[in-house]
Amino acid sequence: MQVKPRQTNSLRGKRAPRRHAVVVHALADARAALAAGRAARVPVLLVSPPGAAAYLGVGYFWALAEAARAEFPDVACAAVMDCGDAPGYALSALRMGFKAVVLRGNARARARVAAIACELGAQLLARPPHG
Repeated sequence: MQVKPRQTNSLRGKRAPRRHAVVVHALADARAALAAGRAARVPVLLVSPPGAAAYLGVGYFWALAEAARAEFPDVACAAVMDCGDAPGYALSALRMGFKAVVLRGNARARARVAAIACELGAQLLARPPHG
């Protein structure tokens, strides 16, 4: 699996650290992403597929990310749970410990979940990051 690093520019014109953002369906995908991150010496962002909280489950994706981190302790790695338009799954992901959660849908529900995410030191995203 070849992963292209994403570079973003800050407002001051300096380059932000590169990272790999990869959609991960299974542990094999996460292993490949982390191996590519290790080779490129960049952090990796494991992103669940769209709406995956409903069919993979928040716990499954958390366990997948933890297993991958355990196998690649030398690679900085974060995970993003995509909860589709289900605020209940987003709250579950925040309780599980995800620091970034994707939630679409109802603006009022998003605002409430965003406030909770902020209190927990997490981010609520309107769309998944791309790498």
